[in-house]
Amino acid sequence: MPLFHPRRFTARARASTLAFSAALLLSCTGCGGSATQTRSLRLGGAQIPLEFVQGWLERSREPAFHVTRAEPVYLSQHGFRALARGDCDIACTDRPLVASELEQFGANPPVGRRIGFYGYALYVNEANRIDSIFAGHIELLFKRRILDWSELGGDAGAITLLGPGKGTRGGVLLARQAGVWFSDPTWIALDSDAAVIQRVRDDPLALGFAGVGLDGDGVRYLGLRMERRGEPVFPSIEAIEQDRYGLAKVIYVYWREPAPAAVETAVSYLFSDAGQAALQRTDIWPIPAERSAVELPAQTE
Repeated sequence: MPLFHPRRFTARARASTLAFSAALLLSCTGCGGSATQTRSLRLGGAQIPLEFVQGWLERSREPAFHVTRAEPVYLSQHGFRALARGDCDIACTDRPLVASELEQFGANPPVGRRIGFYGYALYVNEANRIDSIFAGHIELLFKRRILDWSELGGDAGAITLLGPGKGTRGGVLLARQAGVWFSDPTWIALDSDAAVIQRVRDDPLALGFAGVGLDGDGVRYLGLRMERRGEPVFPSIEAIEQDRYGLAKVIYVYWREPAPAAVETAVSYLFSDAGQAALQRTDIWPIPAERSAVELPAQTE
């Protein structure tokens, strides 16, 4: 007869086995390693950067983090203010610290790093002869106050305006430009960036709004002039990381030295292979650690 038969595995034996398993786990954590330590962090800052950083940290299993927020979570200035007051451990922002905000930190200014960026671009058919537009025209385009390419210096023809759905990250940005929070989008909303690019490829009069990195094969970037008569800027890695391209946002983290162990662990994780992979899973382009340092602004006198 076999030593074990399923039907003879009684409730008492089941309980005994569970108790033994629990004891074994406890004994293993004591002698073969340690249970995962959870680091507690308080984040403050602008809503979108903070939500990204919080998500990356909370989804990490090793190291593990418990994250709380220092309210209000709205603008970058709120994060800098909370960090200066000691109300948060890390400020998550979508812009660097400016000189007028440096004074509140006294003799202990914060350390900043660029973590990654998310960005969008305007795309046109390669047959379109316009090289760039003034950044201020984007709002007018999506408010449908500019309707024809001739108004932008191109050949006559009605602009076919394309973009993502309003419920997407890009759609929210466009809705803000167009002022259509509750009404239908002013552009043809498509299901994906790929669909936007394909329509631009097929239509010489199309202007598409989609994520960066999709140019080529009959589709090219439309440059942005941040000043009306300025030089056009295109969404290169360099231009985005230097905050010179108006349709991309860099995510920054700031903290104060000496950094608590939890802050050091969090920053190390964000630049680790696992952290960089977490960024990429949320469609954020990681910035390597060697290019991440942020210079402090010169203090105003």
